Formats: sequence, structure tokens, C-alpha cells
Amino acid sequence: MVECFLCSLGWIVKWYMYAWATCLGIFVTLTVLSKLGQRGNKLKYYSKYGMIYFATQSFTVLFAPFAMLRARSIDNCRIIATIMARASKLLGITWELRNAQILRQAKGAIVLTNHQSSMDILGMMILWEILHSVIAIAKKEILYLFPFGPAAWLSGLQFINRKDRPSAMRTFDRCKRMMTEAGGGAKMYIYPEGTRYPERGMLPFKKGAFHTAIEAQVPIIPVVFSHMYFIQAKKHIFDDGHVIIDALEAIPTKGLTKDDLDQLIERTRNVMLARYEEINREIDAGLKNPRWVGTDRPRFTVYEGKKTK
Repeated sequence: MVECFLCSLGWIVKWYMYAWATCLGIFVTLTVLSKLGQRGNKLKYYSKYGMIYFATQSFTVLFAPFAMLRARSIDNCRIIATIMARASKLLGITWELRNAQILRQAKGAIVLTNHQSSMDILGMMILWEILHSVIAIAKKEILYLFPFGPAAWLSGLQFINRKDRPSAMRTFDRCKRMMTEAGGGAKMYIYPEGTRYPERGMLPFKKGAFHTAIEAQVPIIPVVFSHMYFIQAKKHIFDDGHVIIDALEAIPTKGLTKDDLDQLIERTRNVMLARYEEINREIDAGLKNPRWVGTDRPRFTVYEGKKTK
């Protein structure tokens, strides 16, 4: 009986190591392909996207045995995100976070960011080590993407059924408890636009996140990402680039009711849009300066307060 168990365990470990080796080989192949070809080459473009998609999904699945030790804990997602964030250097993307202390100090809050590209998931992973406890939300359809969906569920990803309002509200209620209960202090990470908008600007904000903020009486922390000028989907261009991330002062919701909802949405969107345009002007000015373009930056630069010259 013992020999049979050890034999089965050895077989599982062997194939688990084969899976690691295979995934590593595929990732290395995608990395090499992302460096080949001319600017605008489709293979080069899709290989860069493939790197982050494949790395995230494969590592989440491979991490599943360890996630089972504390199933559904959002700390599992933090470990995955911390490792995946390192991939940004291979993609040629560098990040600069300003006002990091706002994100570090916040306990029990809703973080709202603009949504431009699929690469925003990498931006979230970059911020994870600063935010620490993050409640990440994904659409319910991903849950059925085997084997990634079940592994992500095991790792603490929260799934929302956007077509079923009662189900969606139960998900938000669960997240609300994680933000407000004793020992909680987690932060929900939400894209209020509801979908990607690759052009400059922001779409109108949806109400769900603001409803939850008012019901939970937790602050909203707006976080603005500069325009990802280095990605041009129609031309299949994915260059090296730099992203400025600015955390804005928290917007309190204490004492607010549903009657204040529209005003809260307008206030939040206005401050985010104003800062978005401000940091984009800075990026635009930098792109005209060869010295700025050629600067060798670390993968992730953090300013606890505002950046000073």
C-alpha cells in the first residue's frame, strides 16, 4: 500500500516537473520571438501579448497545488502577481509610481483605475506589492476556462456574473465584507469604465463600484495610468515604453447615500481625467526629448510622495 502511494506520488511529481519545463520552454520561445522582426511585425506583436497571458495562466495553474494549502485566500494572488510583475522588464515596459504612500496606508478601500489595454493586468500586478491585499475581480466566463479558471478561483480571484444582477451583488457583498470586517482591510481593484478604451481619454464610469463604496462606507482611491503610447493595435506595434502611475488623494464616502451617487461618480471621473491629461502632457514632452526617450530606467520606480525634479 505504501509502495503504491509512493509510486503514484513519484508519477505526479515527475509530470508536474515536466509541466514546469514545458511551460518554461514555451515562455522562452515567446520571449525570443518578441525580439525578432521589424517594428509592426504581427508575430513580434502577438508574442509580447502571449508572454504575459501565457505566463500568468500557466503559473497560476502550476501554483495550484500550493494554493490548495490556503484555498481561496487572496494572498495566493499576491504571490502570483509579484512574480508575474517581473516580466515587464522582458517586455520593455518600465513603470513609475507616484504618491505610493496613499496606497500603502489605505485600509479597506476601492481602487479605481482607467482601462486602456490588456496590459493593464500587468499594471495591476505591478501595484500589487504596494497595495498588498487586493481583491481582484474577473468576469464569470473566465472561471470555465480550464485549467486556468479553476486554478484562479482556488487562488482567490473573485468572479462576477455581469448578466445576473443578484449573483453580481452577492459577489460585491462578499468583497465588501473582506474590506470592512475585522482583520480585513483588503482593497478592491476595479476598472470603472467597464471595458478597455485604447484611445486617449476615458469612457463614462459605470455605477457598480460606487454603489459598493457607499454601501461599505469605504474611501475611493483613484489611480491614473498614463496613455500607453507604445502600443498601437491597428499597426501591430508594441514598442518599449514608460508608464507613469499616479495615486490621487482618497475620496471619502463616509455619510454618503445613494442620493450622492451621481455626484460621487462625476467628482471621481473629473479628478482622474484632469490628472490623466496632466501626466500625458508630461509624457508627450518627454517623447520629444531624445535624452528622455533613451533613459535607462529600472523596472519599477516608486516615489512615496509627488515626484520632485
